[in-house]
Amino acid sequence: MMKNNPWKELNKIVNTKRCDPLNIFNFYWGLNQNNEYLFLLEHKNYEDWPSNKLSFNEINIEHYQLQTGYRILLTLKEINDWDIFYTLCNDILTLSKEIDNEKILLTVMFNRLQRWQKMFRKARTKLLTEQEQQGLIGELYFLKEFLLKNYQHSTALSFWRGPLGDKQDFGIGNNSIEVKTKLGTSSSNIQISSIEQLDFKTQSAFLFVLTLTNSNENSISLNSIINEIKEMTNDFESLELFESLLLEMNYIELPEYGEKTYIINKEAFYEITDEFPKLTLNNTPTAITNVKYTIDLKFCNTFILSTKEFIQRFLNV
Repeated sequence: MMKNNPWKELNKIVNTKRCDPLNIFNFYWGLNQNNEYLFLLEHKNYEDWPSNKLSFNEINIEHYQLQTGYRILLTLKEINDWDIFYTLCNDILTLSKEIDNEKILLTVMFNRLQRWQKMFRKARTKLLTEQEQQGLIGELYFLKEFLLKNYQHSTALSFWRGPLGDKQDFGIGNNSIEVKTKLGTSSSNIQISSIEQLDFKTQSAFLFVLTLTNSNENSISLNSIINEIKEMTNDFESLELFESLLLEMNYIELPEYGEKTYIINKEAFYEITDEFPKLTLNNTPTAITNVKYTIDLKFCNTFILSTKEFIQRFLNV
């Protein structure tokens, strides 16, 4: 779904427009004499904006005094990046709706812009591949269906460890789980990307395999499942944590991530015991340091758990 471009409504005569008349803070869309897209916030106290300098290649950020109060001005340098710029601006607007104090708003806005520094550089040069999108959908599906529905939202999100660099995707206490997503073909294979991926160090370990099928009807996309989770995590702390984890996964909302759509074909749980076919650091020669391999799940039926068994074992609910 394409975003509406609010700057298209502006011209040299009407060059600013309040972003949201219901927002208690003074945010504006703007257009300058060079037809560059602007995002403005007018506020009261200069010292409330952190003194550290923010530096973007694609956005110029200024902070200066007006006749009454001060203005933070974001100017987009390359108009072709307007959709990413809009996503950034809308992200700040969304956060502002949960805040009723200007000083807190400025701190949150500054911190948010710091996060965007890294992501803005990557977004146009390296979109997530289709396979990476499918993998993220699988992790988000597990998060949505099995964690957010059974735990407080901030607690459930803290179990998502993959974005923070852990070897496995999720961890709860002494239990770990790895999520694999594949397209619904005749193949029962899954790809393992390293020796460590199934080399669990916890007391119990599980594999969740989600099978997707391409579809345009009653389907989900990466964008849509993320929006579903945002609607579930409607408290400020959880939403902030979720957004932070998504940025670690190199995701920002772009129209391209709504183009590939799927239906859930099948989901399956496996218990990873010592007998489960896998490579580990203990059974791989020391001289072998980089391994990718394939597991054919049709030989792993003895390790299958029902959803009820998994919930009892892993979630303890």
